[in-house]
Amino acid sequence: MLPLDRLSPNRKLAALTIFTVLLFFFWRPIEDYDIWFYMVSGRVIAATGHIPNTMFYLLPMLGEPASYIEWGFGLVNHWAYTLGGYPGMNALNAVFGATTLLVAYRAAIGKSALMHPAALLALALVAAWITARINYRAETALLLAMAASLLALEKFSEQANWRWLMPIPVAGWLLIQLHPSVIFLLPILGAYAIEFLIQPPGGRTRGYIVSVLGIVAAVTLALACLNPYGWSEVVLPLTVMFSAKDAWADITEYMPVMDTEYAYSFVAMAALGIVALILQRERRISSSLLVIMFGAFTYIYVRNIGLFALVLLGPVVRCGVRVLPNRIPLRWQYLGAAAVLAGMLALPLGQGKLGGGTKPGLFPEQSAAYLKQHLPGGHVLNFFDYGGYLAWALGQEFLVFVDGHDTTVNRAVQLHDAIFRADPGWENIVNEYRIDAIFTPTVMQFSGQVIPLIEQLSSSGEWRLVAREPSGLLFLRADLLVGNELDKRLVWQQMIEEARRELSKYPDHPDSWAALAMAYQALGDSVKAEEAAQQLRRLREQTR
Repeated sequence: MLPLDRLSPNRKLAALTIFTVLLFFFWRPIEDYDIWFYMVSGRVIAATGHIPNTMFYLLPMLGEPASYIEWGFGLVNHWAYTLGGYPGMNALNAVFGATTLLVAYRAAIGKSALMHPAALLALALVAAWITARINYRAETALLLAMAASLLALEKFSEQANWRWLMPIPVAGWLLIQLHPSVIFLLPILGAYAIEFLIQPPGGRTRGYIVSVLGIVAAVTLALACLNPYGWSEVVLPLTVMFSAKDAWADITEYMPVMDTEYAYSFVAMAALGIVALILQRERRISSSLLVIMFGAFTYIYVRNIGLFALVLLGPVVRCGVRVLPNRIPLRWQYLGAAAVLAGMLALPLGQGKLGGGTKPGLFPEQSAAYLKQHLPGGHVLNFFDYGGYLAWALGQEFLVFVDGHDTTVNRAVQLHDAIFRADPGWENIVNEYRIDAIFTPTVMQFSGQVIPLIEQLSSSGEWRLVAREPSGLLFLRADLLVGNELDKRLVWQQMIEEARRELSKYPDHPDSWAALAMAYQALGDSVKAEEAAQQLRRLREQTR
């Protein structure tokens, strides 16, 4: 593999400065639910030396065939935790983010000054947009592999030397061990191939271009097959897209971006991308194809917004370098660059987004601590989102019911849905699996819809409320109660807080207002219940 360009001392210092700022920018608390089931599998792999082939921690799925396709990501995060606890994980995430953006930035900036203020402004914008996905998610490996591929292709376009393309297959092989998304590198190769065929670099023939890029694509796929699950993991994104689409309906990250809180960001990104494509001078064909392609992916599924942000960096940086007047004195340019870098830190710092550990109140940490203190082990029925954290925090003495590691419908998900809908006979399922504790929020995220099981638990003498925290409520089977229980009127206080939390992000969602009306009515506050009911009626009339 060829080394990166030999940078001058000034460019090395500039690159180090940018990397350091990005490192602090991505030093964020853990707030993604998925990281925990990666960690659970990583812990077992580290202890046993092999990847489990059956389920070992979900109660209804014990012993059934299972795959842990992000095994590498879980293992490296487990190692980071073993070496440095949660700060070790914070550092790993920050390194992923900083390295990804620095490599992509080098691909975009070319031979221009790294500290060019307009380019740094573009970098700051992309960093702000991409943080939604560089947040302890396995797809950060995909973003890093994409950045490496962009840099390799840019170097090939300058020198037309096939050796510059060698990092792409290597990046693909490393990626498939951490995340099953190597197939997303092919559109990048394809976009550049189309441009190179129209404008061959370095005087090379079109036959040479086709041969070299074809070989690189073939080698990338061949190396990607060298993973524990073989070819099936390489094509998994396509397989899941056609086989599990119906199961994504209630998963927020698979929603169209315009139906989520990122709608305004997406509009701004698309508008800036169009302007950049019009004004940039180089790489218009490949940039246009990539922006259109990943913009469309994001429009369909919001989870692709990080990929869209990454491919935007190139055209936006090149546009900024071109449009900034050269007559601005150098000292003012550097002052502008310093202001941009300071702003990158100041904004998230002011919003309370920077920091280490876990995001306060997001995971059931108090409930996990209660269970470990009062029970030697047991079976925990949990709402879908929290199974990964509980499995990680409680350890092997406890079994949880379901988590989000598998996007396909399975027995655990079906039983989970039946119980939390409070379908007739839900108590029989709970008894069959000998459930000792139940952890659940009161309303569903995003929609604000009341979880029907809550109404049953609030009036049941068989289940006692023992812990309450921002993420939800913990109920314990009555015969296991140790010490005092909490007043169940707190169930309705919890519902009010959760509903208002969802309304702060989605004020036009009627189910949150319905939850407020129910909670206030249960607490005997008829005035506030009627106010919430009136707002609910207004929203429903507007949607008719």
